[in-house]
Amino acid sequence: MQIKKLIFASSYIGQAGVLILLLSALMPAAFYIGRENETYSFLNHFISELGEIGVSPLAYIFNGGLILGGICISSFMLGLAIHIGGSWGLILGAIGLVTGISATLVGVFPMNQLEIHTAIANTFFYGGLLAALGYTLYVIFSSDPRLPKITAITGGATMLAFAAFVWFLPAPLEDGQSISEILKNRPEIWTLPILEWVVFLCVMGWIGSTASLMRKSMKN
Repeated sequence: MQIKKLIFASSYIGQAGVLILLLSALMPAAFYIGRENETYSFLNHFISELGEIGVSPLAYIFNGGLILGGICISSFMLGLAIHIGGSWGLILGAIGLVTGISATLVGVFPMNQLEIHTAIANTFFYGGLLAALGYTLYVIFSSDPRLPKITAITGGATMLAFAAFVWFLPAPLEDGQSISEILKNRPEIWTLPILEWVVFLCVMGWIGSTASLMRKSMKN
């Protein structure tokens, strides 16, 4: 019974994390002033630029929100893994924890520390891809899934968003330019930042909806 209460609580913690992450991204975006005195555009600015200290006026809100939100997401992923149980829960729980902790560490190491920030961010994106793929496969192929089948839709959409982002990630390097070089003369519409925002919104939607459906399945 105690474990069930903890799992139940983790669903609310996960949804609190979603709210924290949304607010900590949208607020800094509204007040953003870039290196070229430009306002923030969802069409050509990366999410991490909101946390660049000395550039983004509300970087401390973004980075703090990532740290706290990442901890909440990690707690939810752990609760979800316990709820699923078995080998599926063990494997997906490990992947989910790595992904959630990576989100927290992105806030600890903002863009000012670009090399380690990029490595951690890549861990989040590849970990998120594996987590979304894993939970989707679990719901589809498990003989007795402890999540409703509808979560395969949101999980599948999140998986595709991650896959698209990872697919386009090496593109600047193939063109002989680093991302930091492109930032100096960024295109008006840039596929990679747009896909990053799609990933962000899909993850928020998947966590928020899955948390609610997990509570519903536990009540039933």
